Amino acid sequence: MKLLSAGICVFFLAFAAMRAARVPLTYDEAASYIRYIDTNVPSVFDTTAWSIFNFEVATNHFVNTLLTKACVAVAGNSELALRIANLIAYTMFLVFSVVILQRYVRPWVAVAGLLLLNLNPYVLDFFALSRGYGLSLGFLMGALFFLFRFLDRLKAGHDASPDASRTLAFALAAVMSNFALLNVWLSVFIVMAIALALQHARRAPAPVQEPVVSLKPHRHWRSRVRPLAVGTVFAALVFSQDSRLSAALYEPITVRIAGLDDVQRDRITVVRIDLLGRESRLPRQADAREWRRPDRVPYRGLRIELPLADVDRLELVEVTIGGRIFSFDPRRDARWRRSDTNSIVSFEADASISLPRSRVRHFQPVINWAGDARYAAGIATAAACVLSILAAFAVMLRAVGWMFARLNVMRQDQWHPLASAVLWAVALAGSPLYLLKRNSELYFGGTRGLIVDTFSSTIENSFYGRAYHPVQTQIVLAAVLISIVVGAVVLYRNPHREMSSVTLPATVVLTILIVTCLSLVVQHAVLGTVYLSGRTALFFIPLYAFLLVLLCEATAAIGPREQILAALLTTLVLLFASYHFMESANTKYAWDWRDDASTRIMMEDLQSVLDAEGRGGSHIVLGVDSSYIPVAAYYARRDHARKIEVVTLPSTRPSDFAYRADDPSVAAIRRYPFTQTMLFRSGR
Repeated sequence: MKLLSAGICVFFLAFAAMRAARVPLTYDEAASYIRYIDTNVPSVFDTTAWSIFNFEVATNHFVNTLLTKACVAVAGNSELALRIANLIAYTMFLVFSVVILQRYVRPWVAVAGLLLLNLNPYVLDFFALSRGYGLSLGFLMGALFFLFRFLDRLKAGHDASPDASRTLAFALAAVMSNFALLNVWLSVFIVMAIALALQHARRAPAPVQEPVVSLKPHRHWRSRVRPLAVGTVFAALVFSQDSRLSAALYEPITVRIAGLDDVQRDRITVVRIDLLGRESRLPRQADAREWRRPDRVPYRGLRIELPLADVDRLELVEVTIGGRIFSFDPRRDARWRRSDTNSIVSFEADASISLPRSRVRHFQPVINWAGDARYAAGIATAAACVLSILAAFAVMLRAVGWMFARLNVMRQDQWHPLASAVLWAVALAGSPLYLLKRNSELYFGGTRGLIVDTFSSTIENSFYGRAYHPVQTQIVLAAVLISIVVGAVVLYRNPHREMSSVTLPATVVLTILIVTCLSLVVQHAVLGTVYLSGRTALFFIPLYAFLLVLLCEATAAIGPREQILAALLTTLVLLFASYHFMESANTKYAWDWRDDASTRIMMEDLQSVLDAEGRGGSHIVLGVDSSYIPVAAYYARRDHARKIEVVTLPSTRPSDFAYRADDPSVAAIRRYPFTQTMLFRSGR
């Protein structure tokens, strides 16, 4: 059985590695690479060496970004290199799965469980992508292993403090890989707290005796100061990348235009270009001579658009940035670039129309920068606030430990690993979650309910687009709920329920699932957060698979008839899972990003066309729809030495070629049936 388990692990790991090498990069992977990792290529994202601490948007899965950056530095920027971290996570997932199964279930159940954990094609997708989902599952499996060992050592009367710390450390690593695991971390924390309280209660009648189980006390001051110091430094780095740290960082900009009457001013458009290259109009003020925004925001550039017929009447443009005035005639001033499109003339200011630039690369594009001194003061203020909050948490946690000791719930030395874990979680996850919540980036999910949004979406995605029955999602959902209820009854009525090797692991996993679900419901009701759905709820799949395997073992332990029943049900589930895996397994696309399956091929086709026409080294502009731009930009940079410039459609800039949704009326260079897209000469 051990040899068979090893063969299963090698097969699935080889399949994941093949997918990592062959599946084209996806939207989220490419956006993350461009924004946080590719610091050597200037772009609208303005990446820096410290960009891994940028949490303005939700694409930064921190542990994945950190490890991917290291892998790219060593192995290059191929698809496989970007995905090495998640392949390592998959190895960790397999190793911990095998160790847990071999320790707690009989051999044939262990093999069946290993297959069940790895036959879901939707889960396997994320072990071959450069995102944090696969890493979070690998750390989650490690947390389960150390949690089970912690409970076993606690029950046996041995020192369990190392395993307590490792359990919560792995759970926190899962959170920092994917913040959706925060509810699972809370569930693991609650399970450990209950276990310690129950262990302490069993010893309560003899408080004067030396404890049989003693978690080593951590009295050294560094165990309390370290999370505060690390959390403060981490928060300073996180807030240093926040372009909205303070409105005081940016001076206001006002545009005044002379020489035109009111009717002509109505035809003028003044455009602000932000740090990400996005454009927005400046509102015209009541006096009809000024354009400005009421708030202080960063400007990367400024553009004025007006009809060609009005250009000759234009006399003067005055741009006031803070207290400095730039006054000129854009028709004759070289600091303004002119471009004509049909009957519209655009004047765009160059880099000289700005205040002194920041020495921080992330903010160097800002033309209305108020000064690095204010920036440093803002970071120091944010770090001081974080330190104060962490210190308050430390005091509160110490008070809770004292209260628990007074109420005889648990000893303070038992509480300390838990309190330390809470402090570390707040120190590392607090600042990023604050910024994501402030920027309204925690939006991926639903509001209809746990069943519809979380469970149904996860089951539906697990089918990977295959239709076996009109109501297959509802059937599987009913089967899952029934199995959990029946399993709970089996655990309660199991004659061997006192044997931890039979029922304790299943009870723990069931408790984690229940507490996680309850916390999601409470979180939605109190904080208004969305329910997890799709890939953010991915962790439910291996947790339920583990529960199913452990319930199978608990059922088989009752007697011979129950063992036969468990074997039959397990065989049926494995037969369907194996058939579904063979139907769905591929090395061409990832289910959540199947629209990206043709972008790499399109870029190769474009390069072939350019080579055939002798234009391989010339500058080419490729226009693509916004949903394809990160992947197209990644391949343009990686494979074509930046000779192909990718712009978003629609664009005012002329493009030589275009890639967008298929249109039968357009003569295409090539059509891509799987994604229903086409590559064609745009002629613009």
